Amino acid sequence: MEKSQVYSFHKESFYRDTLGEDCLPFQNITSSLKEFNQAEMKKKGDGDIVMSEANVIKSFKGQTSLVFNKGKLVYDKKTHEWYKVLDLKTDDNYKPIWASIAKKGGTDSIEITKEEDFDHFTNALTILIKIEGQKSLTIETTPKIYDKFENAFEGPFDGAGEQLMSYKLFFNSKMIEKDQSLATIDGIKDGDILYASEGLGKPFKFNRFQEVNTSWGWSNSGGSPDGIMFKPTQNIKVCGFSTFAAREKDSYEIRYRVRIDGVDVEDETIVGTNWEDKYYFRHRLNGVYNASAGSKIEFTCWIAENLANRSYVETFSGQRGDDYKDVENEHMGLFEIESGGESCNGTGVYSGHFPEIFYYLG
Repeated sequence: MEKSQVYSFHKESFYRDTLGEDCLPFQNITSSLKEFNQAEMKKKGDGDIVMSEANVIKSFKGQTSLVFNKGKLVYDKKTHEWYKVLDLKTDDNYKPIWASIAKKGGTDSIEITKEEDFDHFTNALTILIKIEGQKSLTIETTPKIYDKFENAFEGPFDGAGEQLMSYKLFFNSKMIEKDQSLATIDGIKDGDILYASEGLGKPFKFNRFQEVNTSWGWSNSGGSPDGIMFKPTQNIKVCGFSTFAAREKDSYEIRYRVRIDGVDVEDETIVGTNWEDKYYFRHRLNGVYNASAGSKIEFTCWIAENLANRSYVETFSGQRGDDYKDVENEHMGLFEIESGGESCNGTGVYSGHFPEIFYYLG
């Protein structure tokens, strides 16, 4: 087979390495989107094995390159931390024999001299991409940390029968640009998940409060939940929400649940931080969920500085929410708002959390 050929995607196919070794025929017996190496393929093979474009997907592995380069970042596979190479010495074959490195954003340096220590570092991470479009699937790829996403992800998307240009990419609920690389994404680690949403663009926002209450704080300790319910008057796709920011702290923990017509679509525990517009913590959901006209979209949250300890944190809150139909929004009258069934920490139509819902029409 020609190594440059791109093969079509089939639901019952799985990846294998077609670039590193001679291709051996294999039997398509496992539904997976993980790339298998030669040894793994030999374990799987039994009986007559047939290989064709119907069951092969192109490998997305790139060519090998030097891991250590002066002034560049490397990733420690053992500690899952990023380091910058401050200085470097190599032998005649450009193999590193000494390096001075410092944690990303730090100043204290350490020296590496042992071969086994150099082996802990890599310049490529395994990344999972969850694609949400007309079909939902997860692909695995291993881009170099300085490869731009527009180049590194084009092959995997093509191999899955999709076009990268049709999707928006997200990490930790924040949109990332396709001209970025892993080296520019704070907090990303080996095995992390990126989310790709198909061609929906920037979502709409519906704000239910006339004003933010800044004169006194909303008490949160994680023991009792806050909740609210949005009922759309036409079909929408739900993609996010906001809670209010802490008044005097940089972060808090939040367990949130999203329920549509009695079905839980997400139940996650995350850290709220990086307050937007001073008053809001805005969170993009892991997926995009259909909600038909008249359906009940219930948001529930438990907030504390530390949920395990139920430690207290004070947040801002909204008020005059009973005038939500008069709040200036792009789609006036799109929602009816009711109290959430489990809300017992004070949030209701008039005041409390969940000032915003983010959505697409249709």
